Amino acid sequence: MPASGGNVAALTFSINNQPQQVLKRAPKDGGVTNDVTPTTSLADYLRLHSQLPGTKTMCREGMCGACVVNVTSQNPATGQMESRAVNSCMVPINACQDWKIETVEGIGNRRDGYHPVQARLAHMNGTQCGYCSPGMVMSMYSVLKSGGEVSQERVEQAMDGNLCRCTGYRPILDAFKTFSEESDAKTKQLVKDIEETAGCRGRSGGSCQPTEACAGCPRSAALTSAANDWRLPTTLQQALGDLSSMAAGGKSVRLVAGNTAMGVLDKYNAPSDGYISLLKVPDLRVIKRPGASKETSWCPATASSVVFGAAVTLSELIEELQALSKTAGYRHCAVMAQHLLVVANTPVRNAATWAGNLMIKHRHREFPSDVFLLLTAAKARLKIAEGRQVEEMPVEKMYEISMNNKIIVSMSLPPMDEGKYVFKTYKITPRAISAHAYVNAAFVLPFDSATTKVTERPTLLFGGISDKFVHADATERYLTGRRLDEGTLQGALAILLDEVRPYPDPELADVAYRKTLASNLFYKMVLHTLGDRVPARLRSGGEDLTRPLARGTQEFDTDKKLWPVNQAVPKLEAQIQTSGEAEYVGDQPAAPGELHGYYVLATVGSAKVDAINTLAALAVRGVRAVLTASDVIGSNNYLTFRAYIPLLGMDEKSMMPQQVFAEDRVQFCGQPIGLVVADTMEIARKAAALVRVEYAEVAPPVLTIRQALEKQPEGRQQSKFVPANLTTGDVEAGLNSAPHRLKGEWEMASQYHFTMETQSVRVVPCEDGQLNVFCAAQANKEVVDVISGVVNIPANKINSEVRRLGGAYGGKITNPMPIAAAAALAAVRLNKPVRIVLDIETNIAMCSGRMPYLVSYEAGFDDTGKIHGLKMHVIANAGYTNTVLSFIEPSHVMHMVKSVYRADNWSVTPGTVTTNQPMSTACRAPGTTNAIAAIEMVMNHVAHQLNKDPWEVRQANFALPTAEVPTPMGTEQDNKVFSMMINEMFDKGDIKQRKAEINAFNKANRWRKRSLALLPMLYPVGTMAKMSALVSIYDNDGTVAVSHGGVEMGQGLNTKVAQVVARELGVPLDQVSVKPNNSLANPGSTVTGGSIGSEWCCMAARSACQQLLERLKPFRAAEGEPQRPWLQVVQMASGKGGVNLSAHCVQAPKPAGYSVLGLTAAEVELDVLTGENRFNRVDLYEDAGQSLSPWVDVGQIEGSFAMGMGLFLTERHRYDPATGQKLTNRAWNYYPPTHKDMPRDFRVKLLKNNKNDIGIFNSKATGEPAVCMSSVCLMALQQAVAAARRDSGHNDWVTINAPSTVEDTQMACQTSAEMFVLS
Repeated sequence: MPASGGNVAALTFSINNQPQQVLKRAPKDGGVTNDVTPTTSLADYLRLHSQLPGTKTMCREGMCGACVVNVTSQNPATGQMESRAVNSCMVPINACQDWKIETVEGIGNRRDGYHPVQARLAHMNGTQCGYCSPGMVMSMYSVLKSGGEVSQERVEQAMDGNLCRCTGYRPILDAFKTFSEESDAKTKQLVKDIEETAGCRGRSGGSCQPTEACAGCPRSAALTSAANDWRLPTTLQQALGDLSSMAAGGKSVRLVAGNTAMGVLDKYNAPSDGYISLLKVPDLRVIKRPGASKETSWCPATASSVVFGAAVTLSELIEELQALSKTAGYRHCAVMAQHLLVVANTPVRNAATWAGNLMIKHRHREFPSDVFLLLTAAKARLKIAEGRQVEEMPVEKMYEISMNNKIIVSMSLPPMDEGKYVFKTYKITPRAISAHAYVNAAFVLPFDSATTKVTERPTLLFGGISDKFVHADATERYLTGRRLDEGTLQGALAILLDEVRPYPDPELADVAYRKTLASNLFYKMVLHTLGDRVPARLRSGGEDLTRPLARGTQEFDTDKKLWPVNQAVPKLEAQIQTSGEAEYVGDQPAAPGELHGYYVLATVGSAKVDAINTLAALAVRGVRAVLTASDVIGSNNYLTFRAYIPLLGMDEKSMMPQQVFAEDRVQFCGQPIGLVVADTMEIARKAAALVRVEYAEVAPPVLTIRQALEKQPEGRQQSKFVPANLTTGDVEAGLNSAPHRLKGEWEMASQYHFTMETQSVRVVPCEDGQLNVFCAAQANKEVVDVISGVVNIPANKINSEVRRLGGAYGGKITNPMPIAAAAALAAVRLNKPVRIVLDIETNIAMCSGRMPYLVSYEAGFDDTGKIHGLKMHVIANAGYTNTVLSFIEPSHVMHMVKSVYRADNWSVTPGTVTTNQPMSTACRAPGTTNAIAAIEMVMNHVAHQLNKDPWEVRQANFALPTAEVPTPMGTEQDNKVFSMMINEMFDKGDIKQRKAEINAFNKANRWRKRSLALLPMLYPVGTMAKMSALVSIYDNDGTVAVSHGGVEMGQGLNTKVAQVVARELGVPLDQVSVKPNNSLANPGSTVTGGSIGSEWCCMAARSACQQLLERLKPFRAAEGEPQRPWLQVVQMASGKGGVNLSAHCVQAPKPAGYSVLGLTAAEVELDVLTGENRFNRVDLYEDAGQSLSPWVDVGQIEGSFAMGMGLFLTERHRYDPATGQKLTNRAWNYYPPTHKDMPRDFRVKLLKNNKNDIGIFNSKATGEPAVCMSSVCLMALQQAVAAARRDSGHNDWVTINAPSTVEDTQMACQTSAEMFVLS
């Protein structure tokens, strides 16, 4: 920054032991647009100002964990230094005064040596795409840095704020649990070997960096001279004075401690006029036990209560509550602490304060604050100060007063006589952790255990009902003085159901569920209170569904004769991923003058664009342009994968062109209308909000297939767009001859890809009118093609490069194309580098997801369950237009739906409809997952109708060898493998014994049910891909470099290619380097997807290697002579022979495919009263042929299954029916699974003894089949629901759609208050 005599040090701290200063500009120094501001986050400071991009960002609300860093600071109340993990995306840089901040680069790197945490995660296969890995590392590092015993439970708890879409979490937890004192001798030797191999020089609890840096040369940044005021008081009186003076004249002032509200409900609020950090005020951090000697005027100790200062974090509160729970009068604190452990997640709780949580609810009364419920139930009292006045009041009283110019000082927690009171709380959430409640509750029941009488008025508190409902007053009054018997229970339930009136909100769970849940939680509390007074069969209803520690096993074979192929090796990129050195598009350093783009999106789902007013946006300082369709140089219209249209025999006229920017009409809410280009992303975002779009002819959006069918009844018929179908035999005859028939309909919703790296692109204009393009895309060729058409530049002047993606799963096939085109347009128009990195809200709003389906079926079958005839119609929601992918995917459904079953007399047809949604795109195992789930739901329905075990029905329908079809599974060997896996599953999986145990458990438990489902799979792998590879040998040292046409996105493609190249050329694996994919070396490769990218790239690379070996032959030693060293051969060929040491080959499509077989058993346990469920065990067998890289393939299988669990269980989109807006547009309300949602016991086996002549080295695809098998979770849940319904007298079939969330699952059980008994 320019020197200025008026600049003063406003802020000092250190990053990785390097002192930092943020200097405040003098008012006369106007500054620049990229100055630090009071709202600049620590994450942005690290990435943009300190050039430390190892710290990632994605959600910017503390829900994904990508941004975690370690912070060490002094506790002002104790004077002690404390270390903790925090989400840097929510920490204002101004709050970092005197902090010692450590990032992933600082604790270990290639230069200084890797930290043991980094090394163990890398070498134990704990990374795939690697985007989440730095955050994972820092969460674990903070556990070590903070000291104390490291247990496996503590490790799992510490990782509850870190999401991973790729791995399924198991290898991450395994790697970090090696730090536990519980590790055995074998594990200790393993980690010793890992750390020696990785060259670790760090300590388990420290970094590899020197502890001191040059104190005389701090790095500096500039703080804007804008009027935003930031104060850092060191006493409470000073804070109150600052608040009074700063708020004068009605100015807005924000009190800052944890600042976590900014990631929740205040994310995009306008900046305040002033800020006061409370982190340095000792009185606000005190914790005083009863009778403590040390007192302050603000927080005096009391004889009986515990006092907590207002800036005590939730983590500190939990720790103190756990300690207090061992003391008489405070046993209930154990319940409070346990409840708080499911509030947010560890990094958030490390920063968030209990008082801040109360203030969130004060501003947002609808917020279901757990802290509010707990403290209210516990009769806590608050001290609130204004000026020199302090008022004490109950927690609830605070919500009756204005908090302007007031500060919460402390909270006192009185003892509670556990002999007189039952204290019980609940929080029911869409997933196990890091989710806000559907409904939460806190109950305090004054209970005489001798008489079972409610001795005084109880406290019944609920959250998640409405902004006004907290106390169930009428029910409290009714219970007072009554015995807790069945009559009282029913009377209380009737009153409760009358007074609980949830407010409708399309973003929240259904009103009926929230109402039901309130009564069910009350019943659970009564069962808990009465304990063994109620029959044993009812008692589990009063228990919480707990989650034991996760564990798993992985089995595979390896043939040393093939090594390094078929060898279990760490991914090539693993170590640089865990150290934050792996570079993603958004991490690339900014070029001089680089600009940022932010989209203007449509706010309605169907309307004409009448006018676009950009004047206000253009007036913002730092805005360089607002681009719309009228600014497009070439064509605003494009068709994805246009080259495939004639190859597939499609009619181009049946498809509406996609648009870079909406022109005449908007087709969906979230469609791009314009792009604001500015000096910083923050300026662009703020300016985009100022663009005014006027609409005409606004129509209600069509969002679902059922809505679309009202105007598109042809969707019920064979699609004219997709002519494929599956038709065998005489369907009508089969149906008519069957003793039994049934009909049903089943829905499968969309899924957001939830890549940790959002859509990201950089375009840099360069000489000769060329463009250097860096786009996070799975289809590099298509990116070039679309850019070429939009900016009217020949393809040979577009230099597109892809190094790696931070996750993709199909989400970076079509979605990046218009974004790359918009960035290119801005770069050409302004002749400046342009970067677009979507925030999560924009990413979800404008990008396509998994294609939804509505499946209707009619089946005829006999007493064994064998299907004699089947009609199935599968309707796909293509979004606002049909595309090549919406042609291919329903065709996959037709190809896949028969799976392992005999398809005699079947008619399966596709239908298609269009809606006001983004055009659908591929998502991991597109169509195939839907097909498998559809036919398996039919099998479950048939089994239910016959009251048979669903596995028996599946067996009755297996496609067994016949004279006409001797190899129904693919090959004769496939037939044997299928039989073998069934036998092994029943043997090693103890299936029969476990089913018997489950039946006994279900008979013994009315309100808890278990089930075990088995799901077989035959996955036909298509081989219509084309991939290229360039292999070069360097004569200087004999090392090898490869560039291939695939895209590494976590699937281990680069590792497999390197293994194949090393084996073919006979060089060590560490001598092979894989370079980025670029449009010069690989101009025509197809999209990386369908799980075959790795195989095809390996084939192309092997062909190139074989060419090189042929060229080197003349320089090998003659037969009988000593073998010449590799380097000598290479140098002779290059020097003497002038041999070309580069070879380029293309692997063309193959006409024949192959099959992947699989079998999965899943055991679930269901809490019937809440809908919460836990998968106790999953056994997954997959035929991987001869795995190219077993650790990679096991990781792919586990991660695929995890993503499928989200699809079938937790990931639901909710919409505003009036506008079509996706309301679940953030990590705050869209829920991929966490590690606590994973199976508690996950056993994966790669089957041996199968060969695949089509695949390289007999390998098979692994990335997508496991997603298909994840529908076993839905089948298991359906069976558990059926068991619950039978106990309620409901023997009819109930459809369980996907996803079956906690809400949907409980409602399917159809419990009602009259079923709630005590005898």
